[in-house]
Amino acid sequence: MVASTLKRLFKNRSDSHRSEPDTARLVSEMPKKRIKQVEKSLGYTFRDKGLLVKGLTHPSYLLGASDQINNNQRLEFLGDAVIQLVLTEALYFKFPDEREGVLTSTRSGYARGDYMAQIARRLRLNEFILLKQRERNAGVGEGDSALGDAFESLIGAVYLDSDWNTARDLILKLYDNLKSDPVEQGVIANPKGALQELIQPMYGNDALRYETTNTEGYPHNRIFEVSVFCNDECLGIGQGRAKKEAAEKAALKALAVLKKRK
Repeated sequence: MVASTLKRLFKNRSDSHRSEPDTARLVSEMPKKRIKQVEKSLGYTFRDKGLLVKGLTHPSYLLGASDQINNNQRLEFLGDAVIQLVLTEALYFKFPDEREGVLTSTRSGYARGDYMAQIARRLRLNEFILLKQRERNAGVGEGDSALGDAFESLIGAVYLDSDWNTARDLILKLYDNLKSDPVEQGVIANPKGALQELIQPMYGNDALRYETTNTEGYPHNRIFEVSVFCNDECLGIGQGRAKKEAAEKAALKALAVLKKRK
């Protein structure tokens, strides 16, 4: 019921007049040749080229500017919701006999930032994200966070520029119609839970602990480092824009270490 209600809302939104203010002047931030490259890679041609540019504008690019609102964070918010609904609908019909918990777990794998970052790299978004040179030199545009955000933002831009059906078809195409399971791509929906399940029988409930071992970057672009320990042994170290993301990456590395030991 929730999915069908959201779908009606999206459809109604698609049928109504939509506009995004001040996008025309954003086009000058990206050469026409580069815009065409993004469209070719994405498989969609924008009517409003400013939406494409906005979708690729990292928050740091406009830091201190009066038009900070024209970064891609609002489009990311929208794109996340569109992707979630498309995945929910597709999985609902793809697995008619699965219970809600399995569908939720599978969707979480597809909707994880690192999975979307894989798609973004395939689309070469790391080459197209608008960044200050300092952030580019620091590798911000190569990270899962920036790439996953850019992917969500572009999907939000496509939805605003077109309609629900166009956005849905593009998402499913980019996800290869869900043919590749997230786990097969090295993405686990709940890596911390998977690590706990692996460690618990051998070492007990309290053997694992996560520690924030380093913090770097400016306030608008903070990078956290989290290490996961089994008793006193460090099994993995992860980095991310949020401690949760860093901890999950640490857990993924720990799982890889333990798999090699088997």
